[in-house]
Amino acid sequence: MKKFVFVLFVIPSLVFAGDQIINDKDADPQFDLVNYQSGSRSSSGARSSSGSRSSSGNKTYGNPQPAPKETFESKFWNYLLSGKPAYRNWAPFPGQPAGMYEGQSPHGAYLKMYVNRVAAGNPENPPSGSIIIKENYGKDKKTLMAVTVMYRKTGYDPDHHDWYWVKYQANGLVARTPPEKGSKPISGRFKSCIDCHADAEGGDYLFANDKK
Repeated sequence: MKKFVFVLFVIPSLVFAGDQIINDKDADPQFDLVNYQSGSRSSSGARSSSGSRSSSGNKTYGNPQPAPKETFESKFWNYLLSGKPAYRNWAPFPGQPAGMYEGQSPHGAYLKMYVNRVAAGNPENPPSGSIIIKENYGKDKKTLMAVTVMYRKTGYDPDHHDWYWVKYQANGLVARTPPEKGSKPISGRFKSCIDCHADAEGGDYLFANDKK
């Protein structure tokens, strides 16, 4: 009697993230923030050509649009849109509303939060690789005004809990401060974000896990 042996090969699905290929099961895009530094040379924010166009497309109805694949910020944005799963399929932050909820300045009138599996697995102390996203909507609850992101990577900014900050317009371009404040791209070790989140409980720069 002949015997047949079957060998099963499992090839994990891969996603493009920054300049590296990684397993999507890791849920960590592994962007080289420490070396890349998002173009940043100061705490005022990152130097980024992705925010160099006008802000005329700041508001939009419908889905976020892909950004040009040029800078770290645009690669990160496109990863969030096209990852497996894309960020809109991520879970809400544990203990936070799953749907839309009221926001306050400097965020939108209404917010919707998403976190990747790394952050969801340890919300009290999100480890390196955690990504936390807020969609910022206008008062009509339909107009997507901005998408704000926190990404934690060990060694990026040890003095401020290693968080990288970025605010995207709905078209994928990095938002900028008003002209009277220098039209600086809102990304990197951005001082306004750091100063605001410094008030979070426990010194972790994260409000979502504060005790109510």
